Amino acid sequence: MKPVWYKALMPHLLAILIFIGISFGLCSPVLEGKSLFQSDMMHYKGMQKEALDYYEKTGDLPLWSNSMFGGMPTYIFYSGPSANKLGLVNKAMTLFLPNPVDMFYLLMIGMYLLCCVIGCKYWIRIAGAVAYGLATFTIISIDAGHITKVMSMAYMAPVLAGIILTYRGKYLLGGSLTLLATALLIYNNHPQIVYYTLIIGVCLFIAGLVNAFQEKTLLPFAKATGTLIIAAVLAAIPAMDNLMVMNEYTPYTIRGSHSELKSDNPSTGSKGLDINYAFQWSYGQGETFTLLLPHLLGGSTNEKLSTSSNTYKTLIDIGVPQVQAENAMNNGTWQLYWGGLPFTSGPVYIGVIICFLFILALFIVDSWHKWWLLAATLIGIVLSWGYNLPGLNNFLFNHLPLYNKFRTPTMALVIPQLTMVTLAVMGLQEILYGNKEKKFLLQHLKIATIVTTILIGLIAFGGSMLYRFTGPGDPALMNRYAQMLGGEVNAARLMGAIRQDRAAALSNDGLRAFIYLLLSVIPIWYALKGKLKVSYATGIVALLIVADLFTIGKQYMNESNFSEDLQVNKYITPSAADQQILQDKDPYYRVLNVTTNPWLDANTSYFHKSVGGQSPAKLWIYEDLIQHQLSKNNMAVYNMLNTRYFIVQDNKTGQPVAQRNPEALGNAWFIKGINWVPDANSEMSALDHFNPADTVVIDQRFKSTVGDFSPYADSSSKITLTEYSLNQLSFKSQNQQEGLGVFSDIYYPAGWNAYIDGKSTPILRVNYALRGLKIPAGQHEILFKFKPKTFFTARKISGIASIGIMALVVAGFGLSVWRKE
Repeated sequence: MKPVWYKALMPHLLAILIFIGISFGLCSPVLEGKSLFQSDMMHYKGMQKEALDYYEKTGDLPLWSNSMFGGMPTYIFYSGPSANKLGLVNKAMTLFLPNPVDMFYLLMIGMYLLCCVIGCKYWIRIAGAVAYGLATFTIISIDAGHITKVMSMAYMAPVLAGIILTYRGKYLLGGSLTLLATALLIYNNHPQIVYYTLIIGVCLFIAGLVNAFQEKTLLPFAKATGTLIIAAVLAAIPAMDNLMVMNEYTPYTIRGSHSELKSDNPSTGSKGLDINYAFQWSYGQGETFTLLLPHLLGGSTNEKLSTSSNTYKTLIDIGVPQVQAENAMNNGTWQLYWGGLPFTSGPVYIGVIICFLFILALFIVDSWHKWWLLAATLIGIVLSWGYNLPGLNNFLFNHLPLYNKFRTPTMALVIPQLTMVTLAVMGLQEILYGNKEKKFLLQHLKIATIVTTILIGLIAFGGSMLYRFTGPGDPALMNRYAQMLGGEVNAARLMGAIRQDRAAALSNDGLRAFIYLLLSVIPIWYALKGKLKVSYATGIVALLIVADLFTIGKQYMNESNFSEDLQVNKYITPSAADQQILQDKDPYYRVLNVTTNPWLDANTSYFHKSVGGQSPAKLWIYEDLIQHQLSKNNMAVYNMLNTRYFIVQDNKTGQPVAQRNPEALGNAWFIKGINWVPDANSEMSALDHFNPADTVVIDQRFKSTVGDFSPYADSSSKITLTEYSLNQLSFKSQNQQEGLGVFSDIYYPAGWNAYIDGKSTPILRVNYALRGLKIPAGQHEILFKFKPKTFFTARKISGIASIGIMALVVAGFGLSVWRKE
């Protein structure tokens, strides 16, 4: 006879195998040795290349990199292996599966745990887990390479599971699970997902408090709350290697402060992101119904079409060769999306059956959990609207603590992704396994079916008659097609066909939704009538949920998203222009690539020290320099940044070529005069018309440091770079009299120190963004060293705390088993 523990364990092992199988099914090209092409990960490779190479070569932690935006701390992309030992646990949780299979599996197993805690039957747990894991927001996030976001999403459900267990009085088990899950959530370093998890947790707390007051169980509730607070505080300590450093760094960035430049623009007045920038990806109010109908607004900005589409027929009619038209259908570049987002990889869809079960649960679930799940769902939807609900969201942005540090309101839809799935499985559990009268359940099954049917009918078929299927991006699309097709007449015909295909996509969605709704309602109906075993009904609905989401998911993650490793590596192969520049063996100069948007490009950073880059947390002083000087092509500013090469497009071949800038000023130089200015605005304005080789612009706040002296420089004055390293730079200077040296390095006071002949020397901020030093007459050794004390202190705390947390979790789980919680 098999032991009890074996029987208890086997269903969970089977669930693990199911999740792994579904994950590989969605990512089947991985089995052929292919890799998912993730655009953001390609940028990430560019961001971290210099830092990673430095660490592999020297073994020293890279704390600063000059590969992006003239130079910035490496904290947000790679500063060496984390001191947080929870990374080992994080990796083990994925069973060491390949990317992206590991993320899908982790999302499912985390949701499976929550479904276990709320008491769902086995196949309902499986359905809920798959629904959460295969929701399209997950898929398009993974496809884009938003790894930290998705990994953080995977721990949202386990955090809630721990909280619920704790409020049930299982203090050791719930507290330990909350501690571990929260620590791993924070470890994955996506503060916005942590923030959304906190919002859900607050909703749960408020609903629980009301319930405790009604049930007169305030004392146990208070005890559980205290346990959870302790768990949350402890969970944050292992992440101090990130939290403490980012707390120091953030005030200098666009996420944590505001520009020193005084502006009439009210959106730049708070300590946080610019509201227009933060709200750029705001979901439309009507667009919310993509949760029910994925192609409500066309799907994505890069859709494939079939040869039965109106677009294909129109291409043939206007004379495009058949083979060319067929290839065009499969290239995945058709902009069917007609909503208000700048672009999108796909809709946020959680499944028509999940939406139906969510509506059903609102009628039949009595648990107090329903209220916090509903509240969190509504909050997530409202937050996702961003500028589409300006009155409320602008207020929240300016007053809700920390909220103005985040961008992309659409991301708030991770909240309903979790809460709607949770309430949906509770509804399925209640209608098939609850104790309510069959008459009551049948009545509300009818109501939920009618409500869902009306929604589908009004949106899909009513919308097909009312919508114009035109979007804000259509004029640009029209111009592009006019150039391609030789005139506006053919372009207008093609645009008309695209609008027809948009309408057809919505109608097809409506028909598909009706079919899935009907197929899911029938087994539930028969089970309630006693004509079908409840277990069979459960299995059928679970399979339908999986099929619904898997088939839509396959539209946005399929063979075309994967490439051979060689093809992925080819994406970052140096161009002829890159190879030309790399012939220059000088270790330190900068490059601007104008063949792309240099301020949203980290690929150039893979090979060069770029004037541009891509980072959501660039330094404010550099952002100001971009907005007020670099974007206006002020060559004096490019010269002071030592921009030696420009990558431009050859007019004849269309290929990128390198052009050398003979006016680049080098790594450092002495100047002949100082232009003192009263404030930051004057400092920036002075850069409009100045000669950086002779004159330096300095804010008067540094006058006490510089003193009243006239800098000297002549033809023999020079400052030469003698050693280049990420964490330090060495120079030799020579000048007949005391002078002021300007260095083409970005000013950052939180960690950079300067030494002249071993003696500490204050660093000045000059020309708004560069470093300056007052240098004595004669020959001297100059050393810039980046050694932020906070970073090293935080690493020590993190290393010790993470080991302590793991020990606490093991002890907590062990005691809970011993006490039979």
